[in-house]
Amino acid sequence: MRAMATWAGIAGLLCLAAPARAECMGSCLDGMVAALASIVVYGVIGIVLLVMLIRQKWRRAGLRSLAVVAVLAIGVPLLSQAWQLGRAWLLDRHEIVGPLPDLSARTPLVIVAGGACQYGACGAVLWGRTGKAVYILPVEALAGLDLTGPIPLQTLPLELWALEEGDTSVASRRLAPTERARAAAKIDYLVVAGWSFYRGVPDEVQVALRRNPALADVGGAARVDLLLAPLDPLRPTLDLAAVKPDLLDLSLTSDALAIPLAPLNTTRAPDSPAAPDAVARAICPLPDGTGDPYCLNLLTR
Repeated sequence: MRAMATWAGIAGLLCLAAPARAECMGSCLDGMVAALASIVVYGVIGIVLLVMLIRQKWRRAGLRSLAVVAVLAIGVPLLSQAWQLGRAWLLDRHEIVGPLPDLSARTPLVIVAGGACQYGACGAVLWGRTGKAVYILPVEALAGLDLTGPIPLQTLPLELWALEEGDTSVASRRLAPTERARAAAKIDYLVVAGWSFYRGVPDEVQVALRRNPALADVGGAARVDLLLAPLDPLRPTLDLAAVKPDLLDLSLTSDALAIPLAPLNTTRAPDSPAAPDAVARAICPLPDGTGDPYCLNLLTR
């Protein structure tokens, strides 16, 4: 009876990881507190298992308990990571890498999330057009707008950003209505530049893009990290559901469990940007036909 009671106690301890994870995915624990809680739980489990393995009459139950701990702490995360790798592989099959135009000969509109146009693909466009103004559309400025259908570009809250020669600072300002009308008549290319560190609730642009046929079968846990697509200057509208991407780079928004199984202990499936060399050559071409190294660095970090 004592051995059975001990086994029941160990089983209860082993199950603590799952309820703790379910309870602490909200605001009850931040990463540090979750890590400390995990150390305490695994420490208690380790002490109990050590005592069971030392005592002759509990040794068999201790070995079984150790096997259960190994399966929970290591096996479950490994299965989760394998599942995520499979999903990432399937997602890569939906990416598009076609011939890319020289953006220095185009007038692009860059839609960027997180207000981080100094980084990622948006920063690469600024770098590639140093000394020239770039039309920017922050996702945050689109709150409340219906992007499920075509919208005239001149009605959107466009901004003008510029990186001056020899200066690392970026100047930006909101365009006046008359300036937006002139800009709409010139814009002929679209860059949707997601930010790899900005992976919260899907924003208006991500939601609108899910209506595009190119993303029809990608599944719910995907986001667009980079989209390059032509726009028709004779029809100055933004219709995210109808654009035909020259390049489409996707990533998973969900994480896998990391080893050991613990609250908030997660890891991302490895994901590489789609054709960064080709994108760098399109956005930041050098005279020898290669892409600018700093531009490539912005696209891959």
